[in-house]
Parts: sequence; C-alpha cells; structure tokens
Amino acid sequence: MKLVMLLLVRDEIDIVATNMSYHLDHGVDFVLAIDNGSVDGTREVLEDYARAGVAEVIDEPGRDFNQTAWTTRAALRARDAFGADFIFSNDADEFWTAPKGDLKAGLADTKADLLVCKRLNMVYPWDKPDTGPWIDRIRYRPSTTFPRPALQDIYTDPMDHPYLYHALAPKVMMRAQGLRQIKQGNHNAAYEDAARKEASAIEVFHYPIRNRDQLCRKVVQGGKAYAANTTLPPTAGWHWRRWYRMYQERGIEAVLAEALPSDAALTADLASGVAVTDTRFIDICRAYRSASGRSLSQ
Repeated sequence: MKLVMLLLVRDEIDIVATNMSYHLDHGVDFVLAIDNGSVDGTREVLEDYARAGVAEVIDEPGRDFNQTAWTTRAALRARDAFGADFIFSNDADEFWTAPKGDLKAGLADTKADLLVCKRLNMVYPWDKPDTGPWIDRIRYRPSTTFPRPALQDIYTDPMDHPYLYHALAPKVMMRAQGLRQIKQGNHNAAYEDAARKEASAIEVFHYPIRNRDQLCRKVVQGGKAYAANTTLPPTAGWHWRRWYRMYQERGIEAVLAEALPSDAALTADLASGVAVTDTRFIDICRAYRSASGRSLSQ
C-alpha cells in the first residue's frame, strides 16, 4: 500500500518543513511538491526533501491559481510514475491525523474510492500578540460551526460570525486507480466510473492564519491569483477576493477581525461551548519532540 501526498505551496517557509516531516512520519511514503513560484526559501526546503529521496518538486509558476489542472497532473504522475495506491492533495497549513497515528491504516481494506475527511479550523484571538511558535500558540477551534454565509454581495455584505467559525468543506483521500481529475479545492474527484464514497475517521487540522504577516501575504497572493483566473466563477475563492479588497481599503487588521474572534469573544465562546480548546495536534508534536529529540519544524 503506497500513500502519496500532493503538496501545493507558495511562500510557506514558516510551515512547509513541519508539514513535510509530520506527514512523512505518519504514513506518507512520498511527496509530490507543487511549487507555485516561491521566493521565500520554500523551494529550497522542498529540494532538501527531494535530495533525501522522499519527494519530487514540480514547478507550476502560473499566477492564475489553476489548482485543478496542477493537482490533477501531479496525481496522475503519482499513480503512473510512483505507483501510488492512494493520494491526497494537501495545503501547507493542513495536517491529516489518523486515530492510531498511521494514515495508511485501513486503506488496504476499504472498498471506497474517496475517503471523506473532516477539517477543523484552528483559531486564536486576533487582538492578542501573534508572536511565538504557532504550534504551541494556536489551540482553539469552534465546536459549533455555522452555515456558510449566503452573501448577495461578496464584498460588502456583513458576516454574523468570524469567518473561521463557518462550516468547512471536507477534503478527500483518493484511490489512484481510475482517477481522472481532482476538483477545485480538493473536496472531490472524478473517476472513470462512479466513485464510491465513505466517511473516514481521519481529521484534518487546519491552521490558515498564523500571524499578521503571513495572512497579509496570503491575502495579496490569493486576491491577485483569483482576479487573474477568468475561467472560475466569482464565487470561487470569494473570501480571498473579499479580503483582498478589504485589505486594500482598510488594512490587515480589518481582515483579521473578520476572520478570527477577539479575545473577549473567544473567552465567551469557550464558556458557552461554542468554542473548545483542542491540543491534540500540539500533543502529537510534543510526543514527536520527546521521542526524536527534535521538533517537527527542524
């Protein structure tokens, strides 16, 4: 059973090594890293893993965020050149966790083509200092999620809850055999025949916002990329489009305040049960550090 991870990245120097090391130590056999023109040292990190024989780097320098084409090409290469049995397409800020630690556990027995994996948004109070290692600092998540907002105007309609409190679409782990295309966002895939789906116990811890500087970079990159892609509908990547305009008009503080709870709001949400403290991924990292004598980010 061979499990291959696709990793699409652009300028993720603060988290890419953590992501690669964690997944390679928890069941992933090989990584096809898709670099979208990184200039901050990310590509050099990927090359280190390639020299170690556990990764291959694919360059997709386009600035139109043509994710479906990029990940589909990589997935077919993972199957045809590297013998992948199962594939999952990942982002640098996502960490896939299995109940017993091994992401390959049960893959040989399942009859499903698509394993549907729940994602969990991890948050912190936006108006508190955001310095220090994100692994140790970001330990909260909404336990009650709210429906995705039905905005008539994606730029101006207000949201009733922090963006990261809204329901998060799951992602899929995909059987390689018969795979034709990975859908935009990696939430689904197309097969030569009808695909069989099954809910999985795998959970994906999602750390999309780690500090102001990182968010600012992502907002600018995401906003420009979606603006350049004329084939996607305006609703695709709507929050990046919205946040890019908000950033231009009001600055990154406005984006943070819309995306994350304030300290006072998070305190109230924890007391009411709307949010919870979840240190499971922190505990995994600490156990790794204890057993290996080094952190995942080394």
